Amino acid sequence: MVPPRAKGSPPMPALVRLARLLLLTLCLCPGIAPAARAGGGDSFATLPYLAETDPDAALERIARLTGNIDPASGFDPRAAFDLYRMAASLMIEAGQVEQAAQAIAKLADFAVHYRDTLGFDPVPIYGEAAALLRDTGQPTAARDTLISMYGEQRSAGATPEALGQTARDIADLSAALGMATPDLPDPLAAGDFQTIPVYYFTDRGQSGDPEAPLFYAPGRGEPEWGIATVSRPKQEGAGDVSKLRAVQPMAQPEWLDRLRSAPEQGALVYVPGASTRFEQGARRAALIAQALGGAERAILFSWPASGSTLDYMADSAATRTSARQLARMLEGLAAQPGPARPHLLARGMGAQVLADALELIAARRGEGGPEQQAIFGQLIFAIPDMDAERFRDLLPVLRPLVQRITLYTSQDDSQLALARQIYGPALRAGWGGEATLTDPAVDSVDLAAPGAEMPGPEILDAEILSADAVLADIAMLLWKDAPPARRCGLVATPGEDQPVWRWQDGLCAHPDLIRALARLRQEDVQTQDLALEVLRAVVPDADLRDRLAPVVSRLLLR
Repeated sequence: MVPPRAKGSPPMPALVRLARLLLLTLCLCPGIAPAARAGGGDSFATLPYLAETDPDAALERIARLTGNIDPASGFDPRAAFDLYRMAASLMIEAGQVEQAAQAIAKLADFAVHYRDTLGFDPVPIYGEAAALLRDTGQPTAARDTLISMYGEQRSAGATPEALGQTARDIADLSAALGMATPDLPDPLAAGDFQTIPVYYFTDRGQSGDPEAPLFYAPGRGEPEWGIATVSRPKQEGAGDVSKLRAVQPMAQPEWLDRLRSAPEQGALVYVPGASTRFEQGARRAALIAQALGGAERAILFSWPASGSTLDYMADSAATRTSARQLARMLEGLAAQPGPARPHLLARGMGAQVLADALELIAARRGEGGPEQQAIFGQLIFAIPDMDAERFRDLLPVLRPLVQRITLYTSQDDSQLALARQIYGPALRAGWGGEATLTDPAVDSVDLAAPGAEMPGPEILDAEILSADAVLADIAMLLWKDAPPARRCGLVATPGEDQPVWRWQDGLCAHPDLIRALARLRQEDVQTQDLALEVLRAVVPDADLRDRLAPVVSRLLLR
């Protein structure tokens, strides 16, 4: 907690300048935002400590970090959001609540614009801003904020009770201002939404808040198992408006019984990266499960990452302890009866957690006698934030445990931006371009392919695991254990000792491909004739269908 400023203290010059900067930059078009580039990793990573010990200096540093508006050079929306969020908190502690309320309202708009990158639910941010705006005598701004909040609640399928409360608050403010109550659209029908169960295992502690998005805190706690329920619209819209609706902790035996109740389904364990809250991880896991057609049950391992890029170093320190917990869970999961081996997917710093867990499992298997067959299915590292040499050294240890290892890399991923500043020339395993790591034990797929038809803009402007091209590629891996040459549009280019695979066909990013793959997997199609029937049912465009047919045919080759 930032120490409160003594009553009667004059506003800090730095704070006043920062407040103006906050409102100026956040009022601009959301596509034109501060670059939020630190002059060095240390100046960014040490901000939480500085905020505790010297709030004035912290605000000065935030002003420097956000001071250059340079959209041409790119920026990390996560870092920008976290810097502004910290600044607003410091302003509140310093008594500048009126300006902080305005900034938080703009932050909610920012979260809407970059929803697929940030992964935040903007509704609580709008709610916080509206309350502060009311308390600081800004009723018109509070009313406008609540109207935006109502729209977000409705699109995410909020209950009629929640929408009714927001509508009443809007009506009360309208009456107090002498304004007409706006016509608000009716709630969407429950049938417009679907619910997706996400099994979870976590070593986070409970927060004490009963609301599902806030149920688990950033800090560490005793291991817990449970099922989270995520709702998503049936009709695809602009961005991810999913909502974590419920969290149901349960004892491990009951959790395993629930998993065993559908033996025909496989399992995909998802380990998210740094700065990912429980709610964000659950929603991402649900999106992946839905895109894969429900063939795998999503299992989230939510380790106690903080939820803020400003706590990068603290997140890094938390990985080793969580790896031991994950190893125990994975061993228990692999021991369950069933024809399908669990698949493993890690994003960013989550790769460090997963790799360390698998190293522990490999060590225990080695002590038990001769090598056995693989106990896991696919092992997928999505732009891993871990040392490249450490990653390479672990590959011989990890390879016997799994069917295949796939490495996705990128030279433009925002989650590696801070790591680049902190570690300097020391390569991270997820770095792409000319630095893409290659090894005989891994298939390396570089996502940043300048000059290619795709997938650059879609993948790099949003979260990698929401990009249709990547989800389609993962679907092919999980379904057919397909090598890169049999998957959509991947072309080999020379690497250091093995090829690097890059996409050269924009067809792979078409949403109809991921929909067709989901249907093919649901019906367990094994023949070319049946596959063509599914394509005719799913893809209405005949020309597109003809282009997709060779992709599916190649995938079905044995």
